[in-house]
Amino acid sequence: MTGPAAPDRARAARPTARLGWMYLLVVAALAAIGVTAGDLYFLADRSLHLPWALALDGCEQVLAASGQVPAPSTLADCLAGVPRQRGLVMLGGAVLVPVGAALLLLLVPLVDQRRLRRQRGRFEVPGATARFAALCDENQLRGRRRPRLLIAGPPFRQAFTTGGIGRRPVVVLPAGVAVAYRDPGRFDPVVQHELAHVRAGDVTAVAAIRGLIWLPVPAVAVGALIEIFSFGPNVFVGRAVLRALLLSVLIAVLGALLMRIREREADLHVVRTGNGNALIALLATARERVLPAGNRPKAVARRLLARHPDPTRRAELLRRPDRLREGGLAQGLAVATVTVAAMVAAFEVTAELRPSARGWLPALVTVWTGAVLLTSGFMPSLVRRAEAVARTGARADWWRPLAGVGIGFFATTVVTAWFPTPGGAGLFQGQTREAGASLLLALLTSALGTGAVGLCVLLATTLAVGPSPEPGGRGTATDGRARTDSRDGRAPVGSRDGWAPVGNRWRYAGYATAIGVTVAVLWPMPVLASVWNDPGVLRAWLVYALPRTGWLLPALALPVLLAARARPAGPVHLRRLARSAEVRAVVLTVLICGGGAALHTGLNPPDALPEALRALQARWLICALAGWLVLLVTATYPGRGSLARPVLAAGAATGLTAVLQYAQSALAGGAAGLDALQLHLVAPLTCLLYLFALSLPPLLARRTVARLPALAQPPAPAPAPAASAPAPAGGLVPLVPSTPPTMPWLVRVALPATVATVVMLGPGAATLYTPLPSQSGAAAPAARLLPHPTAPTGPVTADPAQAPGPGPTPTVSPLPAAGRPLDTVEVDAVVRAVRSAVPTSWTARRSGSDSGSRIEPARCEPLFRDAYLEELKPGVRASAEAGYASPRGRVGVASTTVDVTVTSYAEPVPSSLFVAADAARAACRQFTAGEGGSAVRFTVGARPAPVLGEESWRVDYALSVGSGGNRITGTSAFVLVRVGHNLVTVYLSAVMQPLDERILGAVLTAAVRALDPP
Repeated sequence: MTGPAAPDRARAARPTARLGWMYLLVVAALAAIGVTAGDLYFLADRSLHLPWALALDGCEQVLAASGQVPAPSTLADCLAGVPRQRGLVMLGGAVLVPVGAALLLLLVPLVDQRRLRRQRGRFEVPGATARFAALCDENQLRGRRRPRLLIAGPPFRQAFTTGGIGRRPVVVLPAGVAVAYRDPGRFDPVVQHELAHVRAGDVTAVAAIRGLIWLPVPAVAVGALIEIFSFGPNVFVGRAVLRALLLSVLIAVLGALLMRIREREADLHVVRTGNGNALIALLATARERVLPAGNRPKAVARRLLARHPDPTRRAELLRRPDRLREGGLAQGLAVATVTVAAMVAAFEVTAELRPSARGWLPALVTVWTGAVLLTSGFMPSLVRRAEAVARTGARADWWRPLAGVGIGFFATTVVTAWFPTPGGAGLFQGQTREAGASLLLALLTSALGTGAVGLCVLLATTLAVGPSPEPGGRGTATDGRARTDSRDGRAPVGSRDGWAPVGNRWRYAGYATAIGVTVAVLWPMPVLASVWNDPGVLRAWLVYALPRTGWLLPALALPVLLAARARPAGPVHLRRLARSAEVRAVVLTVLICGGGAALHTGLNPPDALPEALRALQARWLICALAGWLVLLVTATYPGRGSLARPVLAAGAATGLTAVLQYAQSALAGGAAGLDALQLHLVAPLTCLLYLFALSLPPLLARRTVARLPALAQPPAPAPAPAASAPAPAGGLVPLVPSTPPTMPWLVRVALPATVATVVMLGPGAATLYTPLPSQSGAAAPAARLLPHPTAPTGPVTADPAQAPGPGPTPTVSPLPAAGRPLDTVEVDAVVRAVRSAVPTSWTARRSGSDSGSRIEPARCEPLFRDAYLEELKPGVRASAEAGYASPRGRVGVASTTVDVTVTSYAEPVPSSLFVAADAARAACRQFTAGEGGSAVRFTVGARPAPVLGEESWRVDYALSVGSGGNRITGTSAFVLVRVGHNLVTVYLSAVMQPLDERILGAVLTAAVRALDPP
């Protein structure tokens, strides 16, 4: 069994692992839940919510576009006048919740000081104080960083460290530990553990983490209680609260994970000081908390929310101090979950603050937010993991961070898409309400997130393991030892022969490159949800708009950094590079793919624009596939452990193939110059970038062991080719002279390249061809996404085809003579004729009636229930009804509905029906329907009935619900028209918008004309 290492004072002086990524995740999660809480409060307070909702619904109804469809470009002009209160309230929540966490930095230490006030001066152990001072000196704690010692009696039985802003930390030791200062096996491990917390410099910050679980609860409860008290429990509250609770649980789990990681790092510091065995002995005597038996969910919850690992687990970790822990599955899951939640919050806030810039600004802010969080939360840990692999030869297990990120992206995307906020401009609230579409979108976002982290892993391994130095060459000192990249030029403690930690300059360059690459990989995410259900628009955006996005340019730093770390040192390396397998694969692939495409274009020159576009897109794909094939062949060939050189070779293959296509086009008389070169080069490189992102995770996952054989043995005294040919997995390796490729190796390169070229120039060109956006069937959505929109710009005007008003004369055939009894088929024909009278953007709805509401006063119930129609029911021969509603926007507060019923009777409709209706209307002036805060108040009115049919009648209602700022109003009209044996009833209702008399007249006219055809 491998136990803790011997005392190493120099190693003990090293700073403990940085946990800044965890604090960054906690702040981001708090901001995300603040946005959710602010949005919940905004939607619950109708005085804030209604002006915004009415303005947005008005824009969407004028343009006949709901929030489920990508809005036309003209919607931006209308949205410029939408109030921004929602975005401001959400931004306020994002600020207030972290500020509440900051207040805990002041309150929690005050509570601790109040608890310890009675313990000051009660116990004095001079020997313990002296030994404590000696350990502080050993850990180089001086000045304001030097902690005070407080010896406490019961009820304090565990040592802990507390502190406040601007104050020195205080280490609290139980009296039983203090009196054992002469026993290093009891006193030193406990004190060293607490001093590790002081050295980490986060004693005050941890005070806020201890109370984080209580912050989300009141933040979410404020908005939820306002909604429930005003309108009662509803689906809106359930979805919003459930989403906020999921974020709250995430924050609680993150806080507990942070506390456990701090304890583990403090234990490792004890091991570095040589007190590991003593700490293991103390943990063996500790009382372990028994998890409940038979209640697995409770046991799992307790384990996830525990602030300290159980003693058995701590002892197990201490026995294996060199085991890789950073950058694992749990960290990947936490980073991915918070990243997606923060991206959703950033998108919602930006879209509401700048409604007119919905097409580009929210996407920009969202992608950069995700890139910064994903890189800051993962890249430093990945570099340290790669350094540990290079230093110790341990198993890399890169599948762990990749799996954690993939699961986190998938789960958070599904939850966000399935539990949207009403009316929110959510990142995944486009057309993904269906479960299948949400799952597919979650899989794709998971693939993008995993690909971004895969590229970060590639950068980390490249930084951690550079080319092995040659005596007297670049990268070595004059005495032949490896040079370091540290600014002081000294080899850091703990480095082994042939390896040195990454210098700060390389490290920061790697972090900047990782952010740029992550921005490029995550860029399609904001667009995917809005065009997911329209493959034509999606393909057009990917082909024509994505390559022209300037934010993909930072990804070019990736090959630059890889090439800089793999730079050849001297002519020997240059000759080996020229003879390497990667160069041969690049040359062979370029000749096959590039030559085949150029030959095909020369023999079949396009003579029209569609044929030219089809050929150009085929060449783009051939260039991208050329690089991808080089990557797969060179990365999977036996003995090729490094992925940096295959990636460089793949980029070179795509670039050379694209340049060859440009040269052939220029020589054939085509366009030349910088624009033409960009047209031939940018699209293939863009496609190759995403092929990299999708291919690297499986390639990294299969490299489970990453060892440096050259580090396990001292280097040979004289340079020899055999001694400089290690092939580590996960990092750069020295160039090795390749033997002439055998026939199977040639087949591995030539056969796929030939097949890809033939397929793409043949059936693939026609199958994968994407026409110009103006030729596709989705011109309106494409106008917002593509670089050359086809939709007109200018002020918002209603579409004449969708303007309400009387439509053309219905031409239903056969139609009955006016007034005679009708059968079921004829009644259905009359009802269908009404469809031409409503705007084309309206959708069908199922008509419904309220039969359970309580009506007060009771004399108004005959009017509300249409009781005057009851006496005609025995003579009904046939009846049909239809309902239509205006387009429902993302909010759906303002709406108009119409319900039409045509009934045919065996006897002519009597005039007494209208006498009874007049009596019911005269008996009631006001009434309420329902009970409590949701009761609807009606005021009865009467406008002149339309002159249609043999006789007509009308009643109007002014309705309202709620009070004050939460008051919702509406108007409705109910009309009866008698035509012989037939009765037409039309009910038109408008909520939070004027009643459109044109629609009412058009519907009545269409129904009567259908009964009396020309």
